[in-house]
Amino acid sequence: MSVQDRSPHRESSPDQEDRAAQAFARRSLGQWSEEDELELQLQLEQDSAYADAFKRVERSWGAVEQDATSAELMAMREQALSRARRASAQRWLGDEKQRQRSLRIAAAVGALAVAFTAAYQLAPFGYRPGEYRTHIGEQRVLELEDHSRVALDAATRLRVSYSKDARIVQLLGGQAQFSVAKDPTRPFKVVAGSHTVVAVGTVFTVEYVDHEISVAMVEGKVAVVPRDDSSSNPVTIAATDSHTPRDATLPRESVQSATGIIELEAGEALRVNRSGRPTIIAKADLDAATAWREGKVIFHEVPLSEAVRRLNRYSRLQIEVADPALGAMRVSGVFEAGDAQGFAAAVQAYLPATADYSSPNVVRLRATAQ
Repeated sequence: MSVQDRSPHRESSPDQEDRAAQAFARRSLGQWSEEDELELQLQLEQDSAYADAFKRVERSWGAVEQDATSAELMAMREQALSRARRASAQRWLGDEKQRQRSLRIAAAVGALAVAFTAAYQLAPFGYRPGEYRTHIGEQRVLELEDHSRVALDAATRLRVSYSKDARIVQLLGGQAQFSVAKDPTRPFKVVAGSHTVVAVGTVFTVEYVDHEISVAMVEGKVAVVPRDDSSSNPVTIAATDSHTPRDATLPRESVQSATGIIELEAGEALRVNRSGRPTIIAKADLDAATAWREGKVIFHEVPLSEAVRRLNRYSRLQIEVADPALGAMRVSGVFEAGDAQGFAAAVQAYLPATADYSSPNVVRLRATAQ
């Protein structure tokens, strides 16, 4: 037996229409948090008039979203604004409530089209359906259509495409953490360079920078599949990361099959160098691998040049290492992501280096005579 809602339909107020349009615009353009989504769903469930207003704005915008990259977008924007002007000019005709609703929806569509066009024109790579990116110092969390969540680190690009058989994310550059919704019928695949990470329901991070791949397992299991002849490369198995106590057990002997497929479990990591050679780490430092989610960067005996490369994702004040010998020196520590000056000060304190601030947007680290 079901209970039907027989309460009379309530007309949405102008304020509800405006709030619905604003919420839809923020949600569509990515200015949206998990708390915002929970608040929206609760409001949609509790207020039928607001839910109706939100659906009307959603339907009105649908036509624009279907072909956002076409040259017709500007024409559609002008048509939307034209409808708004006509609705305003004909306010003495027909039902007043219906006219006001049409005016607000048309204005909302026009505003969304203007915002979408601006985002498209300003994006260095242009807009492509299913493509997401973050800039230097920016992080972003996405909820995909299957309710998987993706956290993008700074300076990251990825492309999402779903089919009935698979969920595919191509990591074009940068770093992301994936919290995969379980769906045994559609594996979740992250393509990074020469390898594909295949999961069903799990949490892991993938970094793809300078043709090198790093995978760190937080929960569950994944299979890492080579996409080319990299399966012929021998696998190096390290008991632990270089900075952790060497008391961990080695991974299972069956981690790599004859086809080159590598299985990883929670707590393990995989690194693939530029030549495609993989190294499995049985006891990975997950705190370091996920520190960026907390606004931190952790280094354990890494070359200064690598540390600088990673830190430059988070600050528009870029760091350069002027001397190769200095760049090869190793550094350790916990740093605030984006604090380029703090990092440069630490380098000066612990390494034979000086920081040159003569350029407005660059800090140059130079070796000093010992």
